Amino acid sequence: MRFSVLFLLVLSTLWAQEVAAHKCGFAVQRGERMAAKSVSDRNFDYLDESILSPSGNFRIHFTRTGVHAVSGSSVIGTPLFIQEASIAADSAYNLLVNELGFLPPLPDGGVDGSELDIYVVDMKTNWGSIYYGMTSFNPTYSEPYTGQATYLEVDNDYIESAYATSGLEALRVTIAHEFFHMIQLRYAFPFAPVSSNAYWYEISSTWFEEKCYPEINDYHAYVADNFSQSAFPNLNDDSRSFLYSYGHGLFGQVLDQEYGIKNGKHIMLSIWEHLNTREATDNLAQVLSASPWGSSLTDALGKYALYNVFTGTRALPSRYYNDAGQLPEIRTSDYILPNDYPTPYDFELESMQMDFKRFSTQTLSNFYLWGSDLTQDQRVYLTYHSFDNGSSLKSPVVNDVWINCDSTNSQDYLILPMVNGDRNSTVGFRLTFGGSTLTLNNRIQTLWPNPVVLRNDPVHLNLMLGSPGMLELKVYNLRGEIIYQKEQFSPEGIRIIDLELPESTSSGIYFIQLISGDSVLSRKFTILK
Repeated sequence: MRFSVLFLLVLSTLWAQEVAAHKCGFAVQRGERMAAKSVSDRNFDYLDESILSPSGNFRIHFTRTGVHAVSGSSVIGTPLFIQEASIAADSAYNLLVNELGFLPPLPDGGVDGSELDIYVVDMKTNWGSIYYGMTSFNPTYSEPYTGQATYLEVDNDYIESAYATSGLEALRVTIAHEFFHMIQLRYAFPFAPVSSNAYWYEISSTWFEEKCYPEINDYHAYVADNFSQSAFPNLNDDSRSFLYSYGHGLFGQVLDQEYGIKNGKHIMLSIWEHLNTREATDNLAQVLSASPWGSSLTDALGKYALYNVFTGTRALPSRYYNDAGQLPEIRTSDYILPNDYPTPYDFELESMQMDFKRFSTQTLSNFYLWGSDLTQDQRVYLTYHSFDNGSSLKSPVVNDVWINCDSTNSQDYLILPMVNGDRNSTVGFRLTFGGSTLTLNNRIQTLWPNPVVLRNDPVHLNLMLGSPGMLELKVYNLRGEIIYQKEQFSPEGIRIIDLELPESTSSGIYFIQLISGDSVLSRKFTILK
């Protein structure tokens, strides 16, 4: 009996804890869908028209009638949807084969012509669910492995509300995703001789969507689920029908950005060339540690964890993900440091696990951090997120050398991305904070210059604040009239506030009043013209 194993891009039923639709599903078995010798064996005889792509590499099959009618089918000539499908297929082929150097997909023996086949259908009608697309192939495996012939199915309009991306944008990223599956089957079989590699197919294809179409960002729909988990999913976690694998398409971006091309070969091609007889994470470890990459799986996972910190309001797109500002923020485990130091924290991470620890202080503190007895398979980074100065990488490594964090207030915080790159064992992490807190009282320390020449001098108010909160600042003249006021939130500590007094303010004596919590502070100053 003939059957196929399918790469599926599926929109799942929303889980209660999720805030957006996600794609899921992979490698379900269906009967008599591949190893076909005629269109009737593939059951696409209802698709009565086809066109060649501009390159001649693809034949796009479609119909204008019935439930499978393509979007825009009433036009005379080729519908735009079909034209765009052919262009997207050629673009994906050009990038993967001509630019990155991958082998092209195997031909299918002349079924429906000598070209690679893409069938445009109503996916819900054919499969009973809202699927983006799928890649079918013959499940027969033999050694030496020489690849599998394939064909693709994509949706005919992408108008259902369940799709995270609709219309032509959904069509483009789906063809990019599925075409990479066609390519992958030249190099390796997802279920033999290793039975657990399918997650790497989905990670790679999701990466390729973004590489082809960085402006579409369909993958954001499934990154959000990974980032919201209380325990960040492991790279090889396929427990939810590969939903996590789609979210881990970000890891492909890290590989692309950090390793890219060396000696004329892209890191992703090097990985796929060696995958066939290896488990995917073992393969990653071996490829990354070999020449010319000279790295390790632990290093790559560590960089992945670090990139995942700098998203949302913490985004640094010039250094990490290009669209980091559009991504959600990673879920963290939060800790408030006590006022007595030193304070040790002990954590355990399972094999291949990464975690994100957030630390904040109760009041202004000078402290330092070190890690005890960390091995070559452990990575900890220190990222610093300042109320005043934004986010930054404080230290690329946490080990037994002290890292100073001076003048950290209660509105600042640290995030420590942690990785256990050991593929076999749970390991312990000990992080120790030492230092001291600073006792502060509310007071105006200085106001300068005094006297003030408004045309020449900005006015600066130097404060000591004992606790965070709203500040209400007013400037009065000798008649008790308010000539200037402002409100702003401020952390505790030594703060400098600039006063933007009107240039029309006349010469004379003025009083500044500052209200912070229960404190009312004042200072006299002079303005000269």
